[in-house]
Amino acid sequence: MTAPIPTFMLYGEPPGEVEPGFVHVESIPTRGRLVDWTIRPHRHTGLRHALLVSGGGGLFRVDEAVRPFRAPAFLAVPVGVVHGFDFEPETQGQVLTMSDGFVSDALAGVREPALRTALEMPLLHDLDPGDRALPDLAHAFAAVEREFLWSGVGRASAIAAHVALILVTVARLGQDGSAAADIAGPDLRLVGRLRQLVEQRFREHWAVEAYADALGVTAGRLNTACRRVAGCSTLQLVHNRLLLEAKRNLIYTAMTMSEVGYHLGFEDPAYFSRFFTKREGMTPLAYRQRHVRGAED
Repeated sequence: MTAPIPTFMLYGEPPGEVEPGFVHVESIPTRGRLVDWTIRPHRHTGLRHALLVSGGGGLFRVDEAVRPFRAPAFLAVPVGVVHGFDFEPETQGQVLTMSDGFVSDALAGVREPALRTALEMPLLHDLDPGDRALPDLAHAFAAVEREFLWSGVGRASAIAAHVALILVTVARLGQDGSAAADIAGPDLRLVGRLRQLVEQRFREHWAVEAYADALGVTAGRLNTACRRVAGCSTLQLVHNRLLLEAKRNLIYTAMTMSEVGYHLGFEDPAYFSRFFTKREGMTPLAYRQRHVRGAED
């Protein structure tokens, strides 16, 4: 039998709870040297990658596609997508890993749709050394790494600001859409469109059939694509987005449990509590109390 595709927190690390504000940055050699420069196909739950390759190159594996890349290059992996890398030895660059919640917070108040969808599809941009995008990306990645390694006041806000600048640069790079079209197959494109629609409608509690109708496919076709690309059903993908928003509101706002539920479109606070408890293994109140205690420790 074919072995299942592994799911990791960071590559090689067992999966765990992804906090809404999770962000991590490391150099490509940090992990590459440990695994002989081969990152085998795998996926992450609730996490996405952005890579800036400054030296070397290799192969980028996304779903069934395999594309060569050569520095300088920018690569992106959306949430849940199966991916891997065959790096040439001593390839240089940085890997930025972010949760959905962190990206959403970084773009709070941003109106441009292109920024919100900049990393929703797999990307491979071979950068021109003379292109203005390269120093912009290099500066932003270096700033994220500097803040990540420092514990100064405003650290999270500074990282979020630099991530927003990365997304601006990537959105400008992708204006012609050629990079996404070159890598993404039909299922990846369909799930990418679904994620964009879920972002707009998750508080309205649309049925799976409503999402399928809006995307012009059957519910079965959409569910098959979700399971293959994201490793979950369409309904689970929608519920994961609701759960993420619930966690963010429980951690970062002073809303009551009922207010959080109403804010997310639940007409009955008791139903919201059951929804959250079933998926998180604890009540909304217990989740908030645990994170308040953790912040105080």
